[in-house]
Amino acid sequence: MTNTLSIIGPSRLCSVCDLALKSNVPGTFQPHHKSGVELEQASEFGYYICGTIRHSNTWSRRSGECRSSSFHSVINLYNAGFEETLEGLVIGKMPSGCCWLFQLWKEPDPASTILSYVPPVSHHDSDLIRLATNWLDSCCQTHTNCRNSVPGYKPTRLIEIIDAFHVRLVLPGSLPVESVSYVAFSHCWGKVEAIKLLQSNLDLFHRGIRIRHLPNSYQEAVQLCLQMGFKYIWIDSLCIIQDSLADWTQETKDMKRVYEHAIFNLCSATASDSSGTSFVARRADLLKPQRLRIHGEVFQLVCDDLLQDDITYCTLRFRAWVYQEWYLSTRSLILGSHQLWWHCKEQLACEIWPLGTPKANRGMWWREVQMLKESAPSGDSNSMDAWSQRVEAYMRTKLTRKTDRMVAFSGIVQSFGQSWQLTQDYLAGLWRCHLPAALLWKATSSAQRSTTYTAASWSWASLAGDCLVDTDKDILHEPCFITVKQIMPLRVPGPEGFPMGGVVTLSGYLFEVVYRSVGLFMGRGDFMVPGDQTTGGELYLDEGSENEQFVSYLEAPDLDDLGGWLEGKAVRLSMPLKDAKGRFYFLLFLDRGDKYRFRFRGLTLYQPIDQSGSFYRVGYMNWGKLPGVSIRMNSQSIVLRAW
Repeated sequence: MTNTLSIIGPSRLCSVCDLALKSNVPGTFQPHHKSGVELEQASEFGYYICGTIRHSNTWSRRSGECRSSSFHSVINLYNAGFEETLEGLVIGKMPSGCCWLFQLWKEPDPASTILSYVPPVSHHDSDLIRLATNWLDSCCQTHTNCRNSVPGYKPTRLIEIIDAFHVRLVLPGSLPVESVSYVAFSHCWGKVEAIKLLQSNLDLFHRGIRIRHLPNSYQEAVQLCLQMGFKYIWIDSLCIIQDSLADWTQETKDMKRVYEHAIFNLCSATASDSSGTSFVARRADLLKPQRLRIHGEVFQLVCDDLLQDDITYCTLRFRAWVYQEWYLSTRSLILGSHQLWWHCKEQLACEIWPLGTPKANRGMWWREVQMLKESAPSGDSNSMDAWSQRVEAYMRTKLTRKTDRMVAFSGIVQSFGQSWQLTQDYLAGLWRCHLPAALLWKATSSAQRSTTYTAASWSWASLAGDCLVDTDKDILHEPCFITVKQIMPLRVPGPEGFPMGGVVTLSGYLFEVVYRSVGLFMGRGDFMVPGDQTTGGELYLDEGSENEQFVSYLEAPDLDDLGGWLEGKAVRLSMPLKDAKGRFYFLLFLDRGDKYRFRFRGLTLYQPIDQSGSFYRVGYMNWGKLPGVSIRMNSQSIVLRAW
């Protein structure tokens, strides 16, 4: 590819980037900037590649390393092997190895690309409001999957925007209209004390409050609604009575409808608390990609990291409640760190691609955001794998109150159940139709079970989070050694209205095992079968970290007294693994075949010495082989008691 690359129009590449690109041979790395200071200096002149790197979240998080004397970077132009993106660009930061990936997108029709929109310097510019309005109008008029089939819903309360200076709390049910168009706001509360609705200030809110008394992110949201012509906005802290448990419980059950029926969900993606603002890393000149000609074809150089910076790994998406809010909303308007974004069930758009990001082949952005919103299953969809994806993403989020873990997920349960016609089949984070395979999840990072009861030990919902949860894929219809004999859910549902747990009776192969601190594989501890030193494998205990491992169980729980459990009467006993006095077992689930090194998958169970017949899940384990026939126990029924 040497000497086949040329710059189109005024070059916005520094001399180092220009030389590295023009002299690059595919598959080889060329020297880039020799220091972070040198790259920062180039960025100050508005050079596209250097400026994009300098203002990325990766650079901000690792600024110390990037400015250190050990910093130097290399550049590589590579062939991606796809029609739309024949070439890509990797900027590598050495020696730590992190990189910035740019894609070179073919430019088929300049009239349908970024050239039709010029990102304004200020995010207060009216062009930005017009762009947002165009996205909304286009979605409402042309997107079949984004149409609301049940109009007329009204939340219990809304904030009415009276004018540019005042807002007030209103009860939509008393308004003389059939339906109300409102915006639902998603934001991070943070640790900053901000104004909120209380029983003591209800009258004040109804009379009206000044917009300038609201925190910064709320003011930003109200002003945008006003500019787009919307009179009502729903903000959780201002529309739910925060010191009324009864009101909070009732309103959280209605979250699905609140966000489902909003005209759009406005997301303050950047601010870590209500005092923050959006577009903190905005550089309008960097929202116009450099155009290049390679092999006679025109490309646009776009940084792949923009989606991760503004959406995938933004501050807002690590908040558990927001995962649900974004998922349930038909449309989301995102105030990002760099630019304005639009995300609905049929389109992802931004200021770089105002008519929508590419979907074909290398359209990774679109594929990445598709599962962030509920959609009807496709013909080849697997409901268990689809559910597992949502669980894995949700468990990475954070909660202020650990007991909200299932309440903040209840809207997802309702929506997913309706889409897949599973609504009456839900039990403590799992779907009955996915059992027993759904029991085979594992915690792959530090985790612990909640100090208060949230779910049975056999459900991922029993973990307090945030943690990484993983599940085996494509196992729903695989032959299983386990048979579900009986499910006895708790007689009283949890706060979100769904069963929180219960007793599951399973029939299967059970092997008694003992713990050894240094296992056969990777030096980690595992469980072995007495009399067979060669049996062992990958062990993932549910609780603890790399250095500290725990097991826990309930002390003689009363399955008829859920109310007592919620009041803290269900005593959770936790102890280091090495101090556990009970017995451990391996419950065999699957044989995944010769293509897997650890082909036999199952659960690690714990039986307290004073609870004969009861078992608690404490981990997940893979074995490379089964013990000898003489050691195998006969098939027997076991009970996993809810704790």
